Amino acid sequence: MSATQYFPIPPDRFALAVETVSRRVSRLPFLRSGVMVTGELLGVAMECLNAEFNKTLALRTPQDTLIKPEDGLDRCIEERHRTTGTAVVPVIVDVLCSAGIAETTELMDRHAHRPRKAVRLLPPWTWDAGPAMSATVRLSGPGNEDAPSPLSWMSMCPVCRTGILDRVVGKQLFGIPHTDFYIECTHCGAKFIPVGTQYRLVSIATVRDPLWKKHLGQTFPAETWAALARGTGPGGKLLLHPTGKKPGSSPSPKLPAGSLTQLKDGSLVVPAGGKTLYFKPVKLNFTGGVREDLFARVQKSLGEIIQDPAFSHLLPSINARYSQYLPLKTGLFLSQLKQRGDPFYREFLNCYGDEKYGAFRLDDSRDGDRKGVMVVVVNRGIYTVFNCPDTIRGTINDTLGRIPPEDCLLSGDSSRCRVNALLCNNKKEAGIFIHISGDEAERVLITELLKGLISV
Repeated sequence: MSATQYFPIPPDRFALAVETVSRRVSRLPFLRSGVMVTGELLGVAMECLNAEFNKTLALRTPQDTLIKPEDGLDRCIEERHRTTGTAVVPVIVDVLCSAGIAETTELMDRHAHRPRKAVRLLPPWTWDAGPAMSATVRLSGPGNEDAPSPLSWMSMCPVCRTGILDRVVGKQLFGIPHTDFYIECTHCGAKFIPVGTQYRLVSIATVRDPLWKKHLGQTFPAETWAALARGTGPGGKLLLHPTGKKPGSSPSPKLPAGSLTQLKDGSLVVPAGGKTLYFKPVKLNFTGGVREDLFARVQKSLGEIIQDPAFSHLLPSINARYSQYLPLKTGLFLSQLKQRGDPFYREFLNCYGDEKYGAFRLDDSRDGDRKGVMVVVVNRGIYTVFNCPDTIRGTINDTLGRIPPEDCLLSGDSSRCRVNALLCNNKKEAGIFIHISGDEAERVLITELLKGLISV
């Protein structure tokens, strides 16, 4: 039998795998169950799986056979990494599956005629002998040495911030002019086509957030899509998904978008926890129109702003390229960057910091001074939910109805920005509904139940 051919993992794909594991599991290297998980171990495991015809290996090499057994992942790792495969395999398989690089499966043992537990490298992560990723358009080059590799944006879809972007060749998109390749999200199905050295969003299969519709058909450099994708919080950490649910929390059954029943008086019927709740609509008084580039009004100097820990990850870039702007007002600095097409301005903003905002207040309502639970609804689907421990009027007027420029920044309130932009830009499709309750424990319970029903 010929020796297994291990095609080295392309450097770009290896970098993408390391970044994906660091983001979705833990920053490499890290210790788990007594095993030090490193980039080298990750690459060896991927090369072992990729060397198989079906990209699948049994977790363990059979020990109870008279015939020389086919090597499992444990023996492959032992031979190539010089470590104990039986201890490493459970850990590395868990890491690969958690990162979305591989999946567990079963493999039929040809000699024992019984299935064995196995692991399979997922299609977006496989490669062949050729430099599969080398054809990717690069932005680096003479005069642009600091530009990041476009794979930095392919590691996270800008639309759903969950999937990774995969390069698709040999296929064409209906109604789109011929391209050598297109880029597709493995989670939400968003599709991008290359336009010179930039990329255009041409399709969104699943729109989780209505605010993302404005980006359909737009063309940006890879750096801009990367900044939009990151939606970073303090320290450059990824923000929670719009549902506000913590990673790893048990999923709750979701209502299909638009499934809430609306009564003749405009109230919504919301099932929650085996009960039926009724939410009354509230009328909002909008003043003026929507305005963009609100962040341009931030008055603090750039030097003052970057003292906040939320911007600590930007210090190296600022010191290297923008130190002369430290005395300048942050708003003026960011607006100048945007005007000249420098995507670095996005790094200072939260994921909804570049939206168009407006102003609104609660209409005279007898329920305005009471406490309760408030939901923002889009096309009869729950978009987000708030517990109002003070008053409904205070939450609407003082929190959601007006956005200070500072809230557009990483150190600001992205949820506040998100809801204001949604309501001000989608007045016909979106609205606020309230359920009155003076019991704090009841409000907390209802709020948690409704978070599990968010369907938009």
